[in-house]
Amino acid sequence: MNTSLKLFRFLGPTLLFFGTFVVFPPLVMSYFGAGLDANLLIIWLATIIYAVIIALTLRRRKFSYTPKDGFIITFVTWVFVSLIASFPFIGQGLSFSDSVFEAVSGLTTTGSTSITNLSELPDYLLLYRQLLQWAGGVGLVIVVLAIIPAVSGGMKVLQAETAGFADKSFSPRLRETARSLLRFYLLITFMCALAYWLAGMTVFEAATHSFSTVSIGGFSIYNENIGYFDSFQIELIAVAFMLISATNFGLHFLALTKRSIKYHLNNDEFKFFLLVVVVSIIVSTLTLLLKEGFSINDSLRFGVFQTVSIVTTTGYTLEPLSSLGNIMPFFIFIIAFIGACSGSVGGGMKAWRVLTLLKIGFSNITKIMHPNAVSTTKMNGEKISSSQIEAVFSFIAIYITFFLLFLFVLIFQNIDFYSAFSGTAAAINNLGPGLGQFAENYSSLSDSAKLTLAGAMIVGRLELFGVLILLFPSYWKS
Repeated sequence: MNTSLKLFRFLGPTLLFFGTFVVFPPLVMSYFGAGLDANLLIIWLATIIYAVIIALTLRRRKFSYTPKDGFIITFVTWVFVSLIASFPFIGQGLSFSDSVFEAVSGLTTTGSTSITNLSELPDYLLLYRQLLQWAGGVGLVIVVLAIIPAVSGGMKVLQAETAGFADKSFSPRLRETARSLLRFYLLITFMCALAYWLAGMTVFEAATHSFSTVSIGGFSIYNENIGYFDSFQIELIAVAFMLISATNFGLHFLALTKRSIKYHLNNDEFKFFLLVVVVSIIVSTLTLLLKEGFSINDSLRFGVFQTVSIVTTTGYTLEPLSSLGNIMPFFIFIIAFIGACSGSVGGGMKAWRVLTLLKIGFSNITKIMHPNAVSTTKMNGEKISSSQIEAVFSFIAIYITFFLLFLFVLIFQNIDFYSAFSGTAAAINNLGPGLGQFAENYSSLSDSAKLTLAGAMIVGRLELFGVLILLFPSYWKS
């Protein structure tokens, strides 16, 4: 069946979701403020009309999605929705590159921004900006845990992202899985907003920051980011929910339905992720205390919050990272490459892949020391298959290749290495803030550099393989 028809069919509910949950709330808010925003109104009406047309024409058509369909539909959907999402920013006077950069950063839950003064934006657009991250986060979860397994036919290249929980934690039926995920996502969003409100935020502040916290996006409605509130309680709440969202949603779902935390405690990836977080906090805190001369209280405060924020690829900041010296920010940026757990809304290479790589490495060392020993590499008590090992090594190799490519493009545009490294890492890991000239925002970038990093954000969000496969001529001939 024609892939174009499948794409049109897929875009119907996608745009309906976008128009309902992202565009409509700020549209209503604009009516009670400065008057209906024309760009938001046009986008909302267009998404509704398109969804209705698709429902009337293609709803009853039966589609069988192939791996080829899955890759092209996912990629086109992300790019198309990102372009549409940029229109409200263009309406506020931002350039095309700035608008696309902001929209892509929001939808991919990266959290990088080129806007220098958020106070100049009306409240309804700030709400829209936060909802972009919330929708991008839940969209990712649904794609990773529901859509990809359904359309890929168990492709080994995607198994590193979905292995171990997609078929066990959720219903095998796509619709039931998506609904379960959406309900859980709504639940933790409400809990996060309530906690923020009880800690002293206004209703608007609590709602908007819950959207970016739960999605691990890192956007704020203030230039000072979370540092604006200067509140230990708020920072502690943010840390808790960043860790929740960075953990495999499948584990959360099992823990809630079975009313047992044993699923977390018995999961190798989760234990490894927590170990990385704890060790990183200790190193960061000691670095700030002993090397940078911070007080014990400030060392603990920045060491815990900024480490969790960066390692989970959220990107919240209390102060510009440049104010914390050079060693500690660079250290946590390196650790951020590990990323969050598979099946979460976080970015990076994913802890599952890194742990697999380490297990294989230790296994090979054991074989060298004891050639006759029988060594089996396991994850969660199950043997890691050769196809999974190949997928992990392939992903990391391609990941490094893409990273170096984007890094070279930025350096070629006369950006210093330190800034280019951090900007590329922030984009491809969907992290947000950078270092060097990007410590506060990305406004100093040229238009071409902003579009380059926007591309890196999408590449990072689509797990690389989905983009790389589209570049091969054989893919289009098949």
